[in-house]
Amino acid sequence: MSTKIGDIIKLTYTGRLEDGTIFDTTDETVAKENGIHQEGRPYGPLAVVIGSGFLVQGFEEDITGKKAGYKGSVTVQPEVGFGLRRVELVETIPEKKFGFEVKPGDAVEVEGRMGVVQSMSGGRVKVDFNDPLAGQVIVYEYKIEDVIEDKNTKIGEIIKQYVGKDAKYKVDKDMVTIEVPKGLYLDDNWLIGKFIVSKFLIRFVDVKKVTLIETIDENDFKEEI
Repeated sequence: MSTKIGDIIKLTYTGRLEDGTIFDTTDETVAKENGIHQEGRPYGPLAVVIGSGFLVQGFEEDITGKKAGYKGSVTVQPEVGFGLRRVELVETIPEKKFGFEVKPGDAVEVEGRMGVVQSMSGGRVKVDFNDPLAGQVIVYEYKIEDVIEDKNTKIGEIIKQYVGKDAKYKVDKDMVTIEVPKGLYLDDNWLIGKFIVSKFLIRFVDVKKVTLIETIDENDFKEEI
């Protein structure tokens, strides 16, 4: 059966620039060999919901309509990849606004936007808010390892992907209760993560209600005493 919007697949891939530079991969060995390994990142097949926007548009479009086991590659133009570079997204900001020392090449956050410092002069900082891959033609080599059909397996894969492989959960008819791993509340990304996992379960797996149990106890504050 061909994949369609809403399907949950297991996907492996490696993304390259036109010059062959690897910028992303699900293969841990490849990541280490190319100096892009990220500690704590789970490597191996990813659970991806087609139509969720997790992948860039051109990549997602190429995957749609394929079958489990398909292996191939796709060249993605900037318009349907990480976007065209926009000169208006390079802004000059007063250095004092940062409140800390910055230098060219630093990643910074300004009013909720992530950017990279390009240059500094006369107390002013030029920051590029374009995606680092904006304007680049990219190539993905990928394989659809599996198309998940079973509802409980879909639930488990989404939770493992977006909450953590050790997260405990319970399914009761159309309700899912997730015990959030201790300390995850300290991760800034979890504020978005809890929304994503709930959205995916409700929208793509026909779950009616998601309950997240987060536990904070006195041990979390011992270092502050």
